Amino acid sequence: MNLTLKIWRQKNAQDQGSFATYAVRDISPDMSFLEMMDVLNEQLIAQGVEPVVFDHDCREGICGMCSMFINGEAHGPDRGVTTCQLHMRKFKDGDTITVEPWRAKAFPVVRDLMVDRSAFDRVIQAGGYISVNTMGNLPDANATPIEKHDADAAFDAATCIGCR
Repeated sequence: MNLTLKIWRQKNAQDQGSFATYAVRDISPDMSFLEMMDVLNEQLIAQGVEPVVFDHDCREGICGMCSMFINGEAHGPDRGVTTCQLHMRKFKDGDTITVEPWRAKAFPVVRDLMVDRSAFDRVIQAGGYISVNTMGNLPDANATPIEKHDADAAFDAATCIGCR
């Protein structure tokens, strides 16, 4: 696939920022959106241009760090997935894709597509969840004891997720 990307570029929180247009070629429909962004960044580095800064961590659809607005939609045109799980097959050859940071007053842009998520830290520190019985008589999941052997096996399986 050959695509045109209109990507938000912003040097820092004080900079006004603007869109920059880039062409990417030979993008596989099986690539994730973040893999396509990696291809763009490799191309920019080879041209001596600063790569596009964007948030990412696990690339497994677990952490939620890769939030972007793609063509005006949070995480892009697919439903129920994060940006790292969005595949390029959701787009057509020749498409122009607009990519912006996740914008909210509490989460100012740090650079390009990366935002300051420290507001989440305050929610977490404050115990940003409640334990309310919302499912009838079912117990809170954190109140259910798990055998150590089962917990260790679950941890081992979760560790394997990131090593593909």
